[in-house]
Amino acid sequence: MAYDAKIKCDPSPMPLKPAILILINKRRRAAFISYTSNARGRAAVLMSMIRHRAKTKRNHLRDMPDGSVKDFELMAVNVGLEKTKGNAMVEKYQRKFEKSGFRLFGGPRSAVPLVLLNGKRTSLVEAIEAHKCKENYQTVYRRIQRGWPVKEALGLAERVK
Repeated sequence: MAYDAKIKCDPSPMPLKPAILILINKRRRAAFISYTSNARGRAAVLMSMIRHRAKTKRNHLRDMPDGSVKDFELMAVNVGLEKTKGNAMVEKYQRKFEKSGFRLFGGPRSAVPLVLLNGKRTSLVEAIEAHKCKENYQTVYRRIQRGWPVKEALGLAERVK
């Protein structure tokens, strides 16, 4: 399906590689900054979200400013960035935009999912390996997304209903 209004992208077309994506609404001085493993795919999702948000019940980016597709600009920076460096670069760009007077909206996803277990913050993969969890990664990740406590998601504690 073709649309008349297109979002301004830099670079165009977006790469099929990991990158930091920055969605900017200059008129409202607001920005969304996040790491993604596929810049082109995430860009398509963001554009669709902006274009169809009046029709959808669920808004994936909280506090997204009003405006049409023409009001937004999308940039991919640090193309080819490793996952382990993703969170640090997102924080760097967030500080840069906040200093420039931009309001941040939405909550970025972590490049490497982190959990707090026994008072120690580790990656989800490390927690699964350290505790010899019998559940697979995707199951544990989805349980945590649904609000399960980390120990219960890993199968280290009995699930209380």
